[in-house]
Amino acid sequence: MPDADSVPDVYADQLLFTTTLFGVALSFSKMPPNPRPGQVPQGETQAVVRMSLQHAKVMVMVMKRQLKNFEMENGDINIPANALNQMGLSLEDW
Repeated sequence: MPDADSVPDVYADQLLFTTTLFGVALSFSKMPPNPRPGQVPQGETQAVVRMSLQHAKVMVMVMKRQLKNFEMENGDINIPANALNQMGLSLEDW
């Protein structure tokens, strides 16, 4: 088993989610601190995690349960309306 110092610890503020018939690839990225004016900023890939479709589906289910438990104990996790709109989501999706 690897020790804690050899396991990457990354921060991401973007996620690219790609699915195929055989699996899922999650590409975690972070935005540069000072994007150039007039240019679309490109995120810097921090990690790519690949898994089966089944693993991804179960992971989402477990994560949703964990987040709902957190909210029951600590209050709602607020998401800005414009973030939901950009992703085509609504609070009813939760």
